[in-house]
Amino acid sequence: MNRIILFFCFAWWLQFSELFAQEKPALLLDFNYGIGLPLQDLSERFGNHLVLGAGATYQPARNWINFGARFSYFFGSQVDENVLKPFQTSYEGLLIGSDQYLSELKLRERGYFMQLYCGGLVSIGSQEKARQSLKLQLGAGFIQHHIRFVDDARALNQFTTDYLQGLDRLSNGFAIIPFIGYEYISRKNWLSFYSGIDPVFGFTKNQRKLNYDTNQSEYGINRNDFLINFKMGIYLPFYLGNTGEEIEY
Repeated sequence: MNRIILFFCFAWWLQFSELFAQEKPALLLDFNYGIGLPLQDLSERFGNHLVLGAGATYQPARNWINFGARFSYFFGSQVDENVLKPFQTSYEGLLIGSDQYLSELKLRERGYFMQLYCGGLVSIGSQEKARQSLKLQLGAGFIQHHIRFVDDARALNQFTTDYLQGLDRLSNGFAIIPFIGYEYISRKNWLSFYSGIDPVFGFTKNQRKLNYDTNQSEYGINRNDFLINFKMGIYLPFYLGNTGEEIEY
């Protein structure tokens, strides 16, 4: 982890004199989409996931550093930890509903992470038609994930909201979120985007005092919930005038 932080700091220090000079401060609204892979403890519970996010970055004029905030929501359909095993029948893992018919309770992955970050841009390639940069950021924030239960037939009334909380493995905690990628901001039209790798290092704890399926407690046990996201985003850039009153987009 220390090597990752040192890499970002060294890269910014080494290249800051080569960064492009932006004449006006800018507010960059971004909307992003990507796919992700679970690592460490998270990979024992979930499979691959999709991620949607939105954020805002403030880029000061003639300054190599920027900062902002971002929220990301991730979700998937593969849950490897079968918390319903004690309740399932031998027939295809179905459950007995309140109407005495067999019914299915689907498991889904749901989670989010949010962060405050700062970063820098290293200019690469031609800057005539667009600002092309190596985008480096380092963020700190919060991550949370849990198992979601989907009862399409609405036949499993015995699984109340309170009871499902004893099965959902809700976990959350502090997260470190670096980013490295490519950024393209056009000088002549609306085409502005970025893409890159967005790893998340989540240091979480289980927040449920008792797991009903095992009758054991994992409350407060430290977890390393890591994931790596490959994502692409589009920008809506707003440039502030020199007086601070003019806005261009």
